[in-house]
Amino acid sequence: MKIRNVIVQCAQGLHLRVASQVSKIAQQSGTSVHIRCEGCPQADACSVLQLLTLGAGAGTALEIEAVGADEKEAAVLRALADLFEQGGGI
Repeated sequence: MKIRNVIVQCAQGLHLRVASQVSKIAQQSGTSVHIRCEGCPQADACSVLQLLTLGAGAGTALEIEAVGADEKEAAVLRALADLFEQGGGI
């Protein structure tokens, strides 16, 4: 298990388009990926609906947890961190 912390950079927060991108990356990774923020339940990163229920606005700190083969964990965490650091690819 590996964990990475990121900050939501997109001005609109973790909205539908960003959640869809996160879900796509998580589904393709072959690992179990969960995202949580303080005061929120854990969300399965493969589920767009669960990601949206986090209600993560701009500036929200998120913790991404990946469980799987070491190289796959690192790759999915890097891809998701890059997505958030670039403002959700928008």
